[in-house]
Amino acid sequence: MVNLIKGTWMEQDDEELKSRWIKGKDLLYEYNNHSLADVDEINRLKKELFKSVGDNVTVTPPFFCDFGSNTSIGEGTFINVGCVFLDTCELTIGKYCLIGPGVHIYCANHPSDIEERIIPRDDSLNTKDYPYINNNGRFNEDIEYTFTEFAEPVKIGDRSWIGGQSIILPGVTIGENVVIGAGSVVTHDMPSDTIAFGSPAKVVRENKISDY
Repeated sequence: MVNLIKGTWMEQDDEELKSRWIKGKDLLYEYNNHSLADVDEINRLKKELFKSVGDNVTVTPPFFCDFGSNTSIGEGTFINVGCVFLDTCELTIGKYCLIGPGVHIYCANHPSDIEERIIPRDDSLNTKDYPYINNNGRFNEDIEYTFTEFAEPVKIGDRSWIGGQSIILPGVTIGENVVIGAGSVVTHDMPSDTIAFGSPAKVVRENKISDY
């Protein structure tokens, strides 16, 4: 059963969750507006922003995320400019990965059924007979609504390369030594030692280390 969250992050009744979201946004603002020449301060901000970050990790600004505190990045990984991580739950990137420019990684998701995705703010109206929707499928416009959301973890294995402008959807696990071609949409798990591309991304061949 998917655990749905009602409302935007700023509307949450869970003050601890809301404060983590705000803290992440504040740290992100500092990071994106700080000189990369100040190595000590950049390293401090990375350690505060992310759940864990290995040595020699580069995150090129501008960079965008939801929390930061749900993201773990392994040693030696390089994240290029303009990436977006919607880390509403665990997002794990292994060691020595390359994340190309403009890559989007989504843990956040929404129900596809409109009556579950858009619901009244007034909880007393949230019943299974949907009293705010008429027989023609029209929503009562006199009622104020909000959205629901759920989250699924994403994992990228060691030494993988995600090509620029690719999108990784919620719940996907990418194995080790994987190459995802630029502009791909990754909708399902990818096995280790493979090359994949396309929308949706499909494995086109193996990518194993040659025997010597």
